[in-house]
Amino acid sequence: MRGSAKFYGRWEIWRLILDTNPHIKDWKTLPVGVPIGIPIPRTDDVNHTIVEGDTYESLSLFYYGTEHFSGRIREANENLQPYENLGSTLFIPSLIEKSDLVNATRRMM
Repeated sequence: MRGSAKFYGRWEIWRLILDTNPHIKDWKTLPVGVPIGIPIPRTDDVNHTIVEGDTYESLSLFYYGTEHFSGRIREANENLQPYENLGSTLFIPSLIEKSDLVNATRRMM
């Protein structure tokens, strides 16, 4: 979680780093020198037109790179069921504000 706070300015999206690094099995005993991928999180909101097969999990994987933020999309759309609303628009919120990412990057310099 500290890595997420350091790189993104927000600890809440730590799963993004965790899921990007499946080669790391134990974060508590991480040896020095192991490369860690730090993905750039989505900083813009998007509207998505629902097509057959869309689920909150598949949309989270597509837009965020991990299924772990499906609840964020579900909450932003008042639990609208994609399979019942083909052709409707879903709101895909950013993971963090661009200003949070910029400020976190500045702090690391």
